[in-house]
Amino acid sequence: MKYHNDYYGGFIVSKNIINGERIKYTFREKSQIRQLNGWTLYSDVDDDNYVNDSDNFMILSAESLFQICPVFKELYEAPYGTDLCWIYKQDLLVGFFDLNAEKEVNIDEIVR
Repeated sequence: MKYHNDYYGGFIVSKNIINGERIKYTFREKSQIRQLNGWTLYSDVDDDNYVNDSDNFMILSAESLFQICPVFKELYEAPYGTDLCWIYKQDLLVGFFDLNAEKEVNIDEIVR
């Protein structure tokens, strides 16, 4: 399925995710750049030094990100201010921890 990338805008994504590391942390903030949707994604292995270097990130289209992480289609509409840790058990995504609410949440709770 092809996605209309102009609708979704660009995602700022750690190159570690692009290289196969799992997503660990995502947040959404209002972007000053019209072409970006406000989502930033960090991998499980990103540390402070890594995330402080902008060369370690790329802007991905919706089509590219949804191929890497199909569940993000469901998360996309989450409001600005969303701040999530991804929870895994035996390398399988099992849920999310909302850092603002300080509790585990499901996708329906995130996007409402």
